[in-house]
Amino acid sequence: MTCPRIAKDGLFGVGASYFTRGIPMLPVANLRQAIDFYVDVLGFRLGFNAGAYGGVRRDAIEIHFFRTDEASAGERSGCRIEVTEIRRLYSDFRERGVVAPADEIVAKPWGTTEFTVRDPDGNALTFVEVFGLGS
Repeated sequence: MTCPRIAKDGLFGVGASYFTRGIPMLPVANLRQAIDFYVDVLGFRLGFNAGAYGGVRRDAIEIHFFRTDEASAGERSGCRIEVTEIRRLYSDFRERGVVAPADEIVAKPWGTTEFTVRDPDGNALTFVEVFGLGS
């Protein structure tokens, strides 16, 4: 059986490629410690740990980590995570002591409420709620 011309030309299906999701990859000095922080403090679940590469999940979010010896690599890395009920999440993380005073919750002029948490490697996790979607 031969392949239809349309499939051979890469035209099988309709439309352009559709991006289904992104998975941030954050640099960490110690993979086990990073996973423990995300699981024990931020409420993620272990996805996998392959030694120098691993990941965690929470709801629809997945974050991967790669081990690096580069000092302070995390201070230049981060991701934005869209959430609902941001004020409840903020209160929970404040009680756990992971929100720095400089990273307080704030309404932004572009229509979001945001706050940032930094993991032990300095990676910034900015939690974002679009106005009108939750609390």
